[in-house]
Amino acid sequence: MSRNLQNYDSFEQKKVQSVKGSFYVYLPKALCTRYEIGKSKRIFMKQLEDDSLLLKFNSQSAYPTKSFVINLDYDIAKNHGNLKKEEYLNYLFNQYLTAYIIGYNTVQFKKRTKIPMIMQNRIHEMTRKLYGMVVISETVNEIVVEEHFEEIDIRILNRQLLSKINLMINNYKELVEEFDELDNPNALIDELIKQDDQIDEHRYAVERYVHQILRHPSLGQVVSINAVECLHYSETTRLIERIGDYVVKLAHLLKMQEIVKKEFVIKHLDKMWHFYITIQDNFERTDSLKLWKLVQEIKEYASEVKDRIYENHPDTEYIIPIRRVCNICGDIAEIRINDILSQTQTKTDKR
Repeated sequence: MSRNLQNYDSFEQKKVQSVKGSFYVYLPKALCTRYEIGKSKRIFMKQLEDDSLLLKFNSQSAYPTKSFVINLDYDIAKNHGNLKKEEYLNYLFNQYLTAYIIGYNTVQFKKRTKIPMIMQNRIHEMTRKLYGMVVISETVNEIVVEEHFEEIDIRILNRQLLSKINLMINNYKELVEEFDELDNPNALIDELIKQDDQIDEHRYAVERYVHQILRHPSLGQVVSINAVECLHYSETTRLIERIGDYVVKLAHLLKMQEIVKKEFVIKHLDKMWHFYITIQDNFERTDSLKLWKLVQEIKEYASEVKDRIYENHPDTEYIIPIRRVCNICGDIAEIRINDILSQTQTKTDKR
């Protein structure tokens, strides 16, 4: 047996029959029975890029639902990896986030005794941060959270994330420019910092969507997105979130350290804004040359700013995160270039 055939040992093989110029193959009886093909007499087919054939027996068929159980009981005798009670609960909530990202549809929180009010509130607060998840039932010792949205589009989520970071950068620029005229600047800075939670919400949703498409490739076919695009979205989402983290770092810095040369810092904030808005405007376009030119511009700027940092400029603590955001914009541009070329290659292969 050839190596190529050995690769398909785990596949069910069917013989193809030729009748009057048409080709026929029998479908698995179990699937036909399950989806009542005898009644509908219809299936949905699509040839994929690797020449495999995707069959869908029902355009509305659901993907398998999965439930994840979290036991809120803390048993000193079980040790729990030498974790203190609060540390152990933090670990459990990290499990909740992980279960959401990797695609669980239902999460059950259980406790032998009553779930304390503070824990109830913590579950509700975190659930609000997880796109599409809602508490569907609640008793004294059990809370059930379930996924409730029909369809999400990774592209829309990405646009929302880009727009939110855009707003955060604008808000920060205004704070710096108007800082001396504000009655209570620290209160506004605190509000800006809170917006970082909304960034996390979108990033988690994108990561969940990526996991679902990688696990169920046919889902990607429905929304015309492949695994490579998904990975690129995952990479860029993490980088966009890091930009938000640096804006938050700049916000904290504004509370602790006065800007010595405001016009100098504003000039660099404007540069950062220019790079970011160029990324946002061109994210879904296919002009790889423009993105490449942007990467070169960012490299030149980063080199120039690096010299200023070594000169111990009085506002160096502000310039370092600004420079880092600009470099991240360059990283995002390079990923977009890779994706544009990848999609171009795919279209060429189909011809």
